[in-house]
Amino acid sequence: MVMPNRIERSEQRLPLEDRASFLTHRINARLQQVCNPVLAPLKLDLYSSRIIAALSENGAMKVGKLVDLMALPQSTISHQLKRMEKDGYVRRTRSESDNRTVVVTLTALGDEVAVTCNRLSDRILEAVSAELAPDEIEQLTSLLKRMFASLPTENDLDL
Repeated sequence: MVMPNRIERSEQRLPLEDRASFLTHRINARLQQVCNPVLAPLKLDLYSSRIIAALSENGAMKVGKLVDLMALPQSTISHQLKRMEKDGYVRRTRSESDNRTVVVTLTALGDEVAVTCNRLSDRILEAVSAELAPDEIEQLTSLLKRMFASLPTENDLDL
């Protein structure tokens, strides 16, 4: 069976370095290169630092809410939280109103580390802000949110 749409799409495909999906990969890879020297001594990676920043900003969060916010699988979040709890950054407790729900909070050490995570995030934004005007940052943020919202889930792809 011939699939002309797939052939047509491949003929019109942008070069790899111009595809939004590859550009977001490169941005994340560069963020890891820049952030890892700061985070590694704290036994953190980019995912765990983002979890700490989210908890710092939002306060106590249900694990399910973290899964949604981070857009990562439950198993990845659980692994991250287990490691972060072992290192003394977070505390996981069962909800008093619903024993099935786990709530995550920062410990005092987690609060201290959140300062570093947020400072790192601020420095990254400062670097980007030096190259983009405020209205461009606002537009880019809006476009990235739309891009994320339009992405299919793993069950929606038909290859």
